[in-house]
Amino acid sequence: MNTVQISDPEQLQDEVFSLRDKVKNYENEVTTLKEQLAWLTKQVFGQKSEKIISDLDSNQLTFEGFENLIPEEEKKEIKGHTRSKNNRKGKDKISLPPNLPVEQEIIDISEEEKICSETGKPLVKIGEEVSYKLAHKPGSYYLKEIIRLKYALPKESEGGIRTAPLPETLLPKCRADESLLAEICTKKFADHLPLYRIQEHLSRLDIQISRPLLSNWVVQSGLALYPLYLEMQKRILGSNNVFADETPVDLQVPGKGKTHQAYMWVLAGGDGPSPPYRTYHFRLNRNHCHIGDLLGSYRGVLHSDKYGAYETLAKEKRLYGVLAGRILEESLWKQKVETLFLGSGFFVKSDIYFC
Repeated sequence: MNTVQISDPEQLQDEVFSLRDKVKNYENEVTTLKEQLAWLTKQVFGQKSEKIISDLDSNQLTFEGFENLIPEEEKKEIKGHTRSKNNRKGKDKISLPPNLPVEQEIIDISEEEKICSETGKPLVKIGEEVSYKLAHKPGSYYLKEIIRLKYALPKESEGGIRTAPLPETLLPKCRADESLLAEICTKKFADHLPLYRIQEHLSRLDIQISRPLLSNWVVQSGLALYPLYLEMQKRILGSNNVFADETPVDLQVPGKGKTHQAYMWVLAGGDGPSPPYRTYHFRLNRNHCHIGDLLGSYRGVLHSDKYGAYETLAKEKRLYGVLAGRILEESLWKQKVETLFLGSGFFVKSDIYFC
């Protein structure tokens, strides 16, 4: 290696500064190469969830020769543009038979809305908005075709399209009509059919609906009906007589393969000779505090069995009395209970009321 002898001090100092700059540049290059090597190692040998990073931003390190590591997203053509293909693995799949009956429901705007308020000219019908819902009526299923007529405003006005809004629905953007949701919930909660049997019943009719989707419909329907539950509970506790009971139910404990004994409490009441409202309340145990929480500030007559939780409420003077074998405070409640219930088959012996 040839070396150049430099005798000028100023030239020697310049050469030192130049060498320092080169060393600094080499260090930066080595750091960059190490980062790229670490990134590449993770893509090839890292865990599956870390291998491919598809959402690279403009600051992400890049280097030549490895562009093909990022796979192209699967596409399907849709008339003039492309859209990412859904990969839901059947979680919300619905398959209907080709011969399923179709019933049309045409929704139009009012006659007043068909006249432009600015120009006084009639609107021109230009098409339809069509949507479908799977519906049910006793004994059969059918496809409800909802047709909403579209109208164009005159050119002299600000322009635009006028269409009637969709009818209000329990679950927005749901492919199931309220009639079908009611049928599924009735089969599950009134007929005690699990969802897999409901799914099998639909499959025999060549209507394929995934069980996760059925489950989601049931959950969302329950949440949507919560205000109705609150109103029913309000009417029950607003009546003079409330009927209460609890029954054990098996609760599967996750991960243990065993069942735990939980309880379902029911309250019935409301104005009328036969209690028109019933609400159900799930609890993990049978603790006395649950019935107190459910009744809240209720101070009427409670009809129940001999469970001690109800007797506790009576002793705390939170109720007029607890019928069906419970001890009442005779001096306070005897006349009221006789007036209300003796004519209906109740009889009195000492301070204990039997029915």
